[in-house]
Amino acid sequence: MDLAEIIPENRVLIVKKKYTNKYRLLEYLLDRCVADTDIANKRDVIWQTLQEREESMSTGIGLGVAIPHCSSEFVNDGLGLMAVTKQGIDFQAVDDQPVRIIVLLLMPQKRFEKHIKILATIARVFNDEKIRQKVLKTEDPAQIFRIVAEAAEQTAT
Repeated sequence: MDLAEIIPENRVLIVKKKYTNKYRLLEYLLDRCVADTDIANKRDVIWQTLQEREESMSTGIGLGVAIPHCSSEFVNDGLGLMAVTKQGIDFQAVDDQPVRIIVLLLMPQKRFEKHIKILATIARVFNDEKIRQKVLKTEDPAQIFRIVAEAAEQTAT
């Protein structure tokens, strides 16, 4: 399963509302991610797991990017969402910079290798300054999807 399967075009969004608390933003993103899925009724349990994961160690990887993620017994296949915020938000990132690109991942509990591979792909994609700048300058979620999907495909080869 590749990144575009985990984060389809309809789960790429631009967040215009200003959030001052990363947990409120994460709750909003989780709600959007699980809406209309077979795990929507498990949202509260998944939220608890996601929140505990973020509290144990920030998922702000630096360069304005965060990859909040967790694994859950209720997730059969990877499920994700990508969001770009107009204003940065404090994620307690490793470089102390505000985060504007958030990639939320919900992964199956027993698929650790897949989980790590997807995290590595996202990190490689957003380690590229040109990709980050293209994503931040783009106002169209469909275009953001294409930019990231193409970059992810190129890093896989």
